[in-house]
Amino acid sequence: MSVGLSLVLHLVGVVLWMGGLMAMSRALVLMAKRPGPGRPVLAELAGRLNILAVLGLLLSLGSGLYQLSLWPSGAFATTRWMHHKLTALIAVAVVHGLLYRLQRRWQGQGETVELARGQAAALHGIVGLLLIAILSLVFFTVPHFLHVPVM
Repeated sequence: MSVGLSLVLHLVGVVLWMGGLMAMSRALVLMAKRPGPGRPVLAELAGRLNILAVLGLLLSLGSGLYQLSLWPSGAFATTRWMHHKLTALIAVAVVHGLLYRLQRRWQGQGETVELARGQAAALHGIVGLLLIAILSLVFFTVPHFLHVPVM
């Protein structure tokens, strides 16, 4: 596989994963806000968005590991930004698990049961903040062709 193709697959995977999580958490917030006959549809939508997010996770993980395998020996040990990025990715995976668990629990609830939207709203915000953190780590700390040298 070429590096360019790997980068494209990685970015597509990230968009699917993060976009799926953002949409899934938003659907859960709507489930809590609007009891009634639409709630089962939102629960099903959240479950389908989880499938999209899992596919994105697998795509970004596979291409990211491939890119990491191209690094020179010992480079990972001296690259602090990558350690921070991986820590943020672990946090995203934990939030993904929490969203999935919340979706499964709420899916079994009735249409009129009161659901607290605080957890879903908080997880929605956390996904967004983690995405901003990861992008900042990659684009503000890594020297690449977009960085213009200061004269």
